[in-house]
Amino acid sequence: MALELLGVSKSYGDVIAVDKVSLCIEEGERAAVLGSSGSGKSTLLHLIAGLLETDTGRVLFRGKDLDKRPFMRDVAMVFQEPALWNHMTIEKNIAFGCPVRGRRERSRYVGELAQKLGIAHLLKRYPGEISGGQARRAAIARALACQRKILLLDEAFTNLDEETKKQTMDVVRQYCENASAVLLVTHDEEEAQSFCSTIYRMEKGKLVRESTDHEKE
Repeated sequence: MALELLGVSKSYGDVIAVDKVSLCIEEGERAAVLGSSGSGKSTLLHLIAGLLETDTGRVLFRGKDLDKRPFMRDVAMVFQEPALWNHMTIEKNIAFGCPVRGRRERSRYVGELAQKLGIAHLLKRYPGEISGGQARRAAIARALACQRKILLLDEAFTNLDEETKKQTMDVVRQYCENASAVLLVTHDEEEAQSFCSTIYRMEKGKLVRESTDHEKE
């Protein structure tokens, strides 16, 4: 088992955001969590990433508890908002955290990734100088460039036109082939079905696995 959640809960006062969620993602699996706004989807990702502390339960990777320190977890995350660093160029944003050694080799790697995502011409610009869709693709590139084993995508493909979305999904599939677990949070059922093999639905903090079309046959 790559990523495993055991009875994970998170509350804010009397509001239960995540309610005793258990989840298993197999090695190399891409899973999606569907749900409306406020259902607890984003909170779930933040708990996996270590950006929030669980009230109860455990988050494990390959059978071992993940480090309490977010920067020590083998996790890369794309947030709902691109969250790029405004004082850095797009190139430096993408390269931040990239493990490729050598300035020239890292620059080449970043350039190739940016080219595939259609943002190579933006590498010398700053976040304030590009569109929202371009910033979203830069944020995806930054997460992929980290080469982490767990990839978390929070509405990562939202507001991209259909052609760009398809291209971006194809690039993510290619670059996360070596990832152990990919978890996509989305409100778009068609997006979830096209990108993931396993679908969950979250309502009022509770998570339920849905049957895929293949399982229903």
